[in-house]
Amino acid sequence: MFDSAQFQGADLRHVDFRGAWLRNADLSSAQMTGVQFGELPFLQEDSSVTICAYSPDGKTIAAGLSGGKITVHSTSNWERLWTVDGHIGRLYRIVYSPDSKRIASMSYGSVRLWDAFTGVCIHILAGHNDHVGGIAYSPRGDQIASASYDKTVKVWSVETGDCLHILIGHTEGVKGVVFSPHGNQIASYSDDGAIRLWDIDAATCVHILRGHEDGVSRIAYSPQGDRIASARDKTVRLWNVATGDCQHILTGHTGPIFSLTYSPSGDQVASSSSDTSVRLWDIKTGAPLHGHTSHVFSATYSPQGNLVASASADMTVRVWDVETGVCRQTLTGHFDYISSIVFSSKGDHLASSSYDKTIRLWDVGVGTSRYIWNGHTASVAEIKHAPSGDAVVTRSYDNMVRIWDMETGTCRQTLRGHHDSVSSVAYSPQGNQFATGSWDCRVRLWSIASGGCSHILIGHRGWVQGLAYSPRGDLLSSFSHDRTIRIWDVGSGGCRHTLTGHVNNVSGVVYSPNGNQIASYSSDFTIRIWNTETGVCNHTLPGESSVITVTYSPHGDQVVSGSYDTTVRVWDVETGDCLHILIGHGGYVISVTYSPNGNHIASGGADGSLKVWDSEVRTCLWTLVGHSERVNRILYSSLGDLIVSASETSRCDCGMSHRVGAEQ
Repeated sequence: MFDSAQFQGADLRHVDFRGAWLRNADLSSAQMTGVQFGELPFLQEDSSVTICAYSPDGKTIAAGLSGGKITVHSTSNWERLWTVDGHIGRLYRIVYSPDSKRIASMSYGSVRLWDAFTGVCIHILAGHNDHVGGIAYSPRGDQIASASYDKTVKVWSVETGDCLHILIGHTEGVKGVVFSPHGNQIASYSDDGAIRLWDIDAATCVHILRGHEDGVSRIAYSPQGDRIASARDKTVRLWNVATGDCQHILTGHTGPIFSLTYSPSGDQVASSSSDTSVRLWDIKTGAPLHGHTSHVFSATYSPQGNLVASASADMTVRVWDVETGVCRQTLTGHFDYISSIVFSSKGDHLASSSYDKTIRLWDVGVGTSRYIWNGHTASVAEIKHAPSGDAVVTRSYDNMVRIWDMETGTCRQTLRGHHDSVSSVAYSPQGNQFATGSWDCRVRLWSIASGGCSHILIGHRGWVQGLAYSPRGDLLSSFSHDRTIRIWDVGSGGCRHTLTGHVNNVSGVVYSPNGNQIASYSSDFTIRIWNTETGVCNHTLPGESSVITVTYSPHGDQVVSGSYDTTVRVWDVETGDCLHILIGHGGYVISVTYSPNGNHIASGGADGSLKVWDSEVRTCLWTLVGHSERVNRILYSSLGDLIVSASETSRCDCGMSHRVGAEQ
C-alpha cells in the first residue's frame, strides 16, 4: 500500500504497480516510461475538465477546463508542459493535428490554433456570427472546418488562418462537421434534420441526406469513406456517400443516442444510448451484429499462376492451391494490418508489409519467415518486388523509399526527396527504374543501380494516388486526387497527355497487355478505355456503383471489374459491351484478377471469401474460405495452380482451388 506516497522525481521506469494501492500518490516529474498501473494515475486540475484528447503520437495529452484554460501534459512522466488561458468560458472541443504539432480548441465563441510544443497561439479563427458547434481537422492537417449556429460551415487554412470557403445551405444551426477519410469531402449536420455532403475543392453541396425526424445529433464516416452513419430520434441510419441513398434504418434503442462510431474495418457500427445499452450493427444487413464475415481486399496470381495469396484483417497471409482449393499455408507473425503482399518472380518467396512497421519475407514451400525488416520510422504502406527478384522496394509514411536485398536482408539504399508521404510505387518492366508518387503532388523516377532521381514529374494539382508503367516501359501513367490521369514520357520526363473526363476520384489505372490502351476506373461508377497514342477516350463503360478494381485479360480483349454493387462484370474492350455479370459475393468486390492462362477469374469481396470463376462459361467453380478476419490480398502463382491469401490475424495460408474449403 502506498497511500499518499511521495514519488515526485522518482525513477519508476518499468515498475509494476498493478497490485499496489496508490491513492493520493504524488507522481509529479517522475520518470515513468514502461510503468504499469492497475489504475492509471490521475492529473489534478484547478477546475472542471470538460474535454481531453491524446496526441496522435501518444506523447502528450491535452485537457480543456471549464474556465477556458488548456493544459498539456507529457505522457512519459505526466509533467505539465504548458498552460494557456485564451478562451472565454467553457471549452467544448480539443483536436490535435494529424502530425501532433498543433492543437485546435473551440469554445462557445471562437476557434484557436496552438503550437502543441510551446503553447503559443498561432491563429484565432474569427468570423462566425453565432457560437461554434464543432471543428474538425482535415486528414492532411492543412485545413480546419468549423460549424456554427449561424447556419454556415467555414473551411480555414491552417498555415495562414484565412477563411478559404463559406458553405451555405443549412436552414438551422450547424451542430458539427466531419472530414471524409480521403479529405475531399465534408459532412455537416444540423438542427434542420439534414446532413449535407460538400465537395471541398468546388465548395458545393453534392448531396442532402434527409430522413431523421428531428435535428441530427451524431454522424461518422466509414473508414473507407463510402458510407456515413447518422443518429437521432432513437435510430441509426446508414447512407451511401456516392448516391446519397439511405441503405438501412437501424432501430432498437429506446432512448436518445449519444455516440456513434465505425469499427476500424468498417463492417460494424457501434451506438450507445441513454437506454444503458451499446449496440453493434452489421452494416451489410442492417441487423444487430451476432457474427460477421470479414473482407477480402484484393486478388492476384503468383507468377506461375498456380497460387493465389490473400491478406486479411486477421493479420494472416494465406496461400491457396488453385487446382485443389486446399489452403497450403497459413503464415503468422504480423501484429497489425497487412498493407501489401507480393510474390517473387520465381514464386518461391512471398513478401508482406504491415502497419506494424515490418516487412516479412516468407519461404512459400516452408511457410517460415526468412527475414523481418524494420528500418522505416513509420508504418510500411506497400512492398514491391524488383523484376530481377533480388530486391524489394518499400514505401512508408516516413516520406522515404528503401531498397532491400532479398538474399542478405540488408537495406541497399534509402531514397529521400519527397516532401510528404510516399503514396505509390511502380517498377519499370525492365527493372532498371522505378517511380514513386507522393502527397506532395509529384512523381519521381529513380535509377535502381545508383538510387539517383532522374526526373521529377510536375503537373498534378492533387496528391498522386497511383502509378502504372506501360508494358514496354516507355510510358508512365499517374492518376491523382485532381481527377486527372497523366501519361508521361519516361525518357524525357515530359507529359504527353492529360486525360480528363471522370467526375469523381480516379481509383486506378491499368495498361492493356500490348500497351496501346489504358483502362481507368472511378467512384463515378464508370470505367474509361483510353488510346495511349492519341489520348482519346474510346469507350465509357457504365456501372451501377463505384468501381473498386479492374484488370485486363491476358489477351487484352476483355476487362473484368469489381464494384460496390457486389458484382463482377466482364466487358468487351472492342465494343464496350458488358458480356457477363457474375453474381455470388455477399459484399462489395474489392479485387479481381485473371489466372496467367486466362481460364479463371479470381475475385475477393467483403463477404470474406475468395471466388474462382470459369472465364468461358462464367460460373463459380470454387469458393475458398478460411480466414477469421477480412482478407486483404490474394495472389496467383505464375503456374496458376496455387493461390496465396493474407489476412490480419498474423497468419498466411496456402491452398488450391478445386477442393473447396479443404485446409491443411
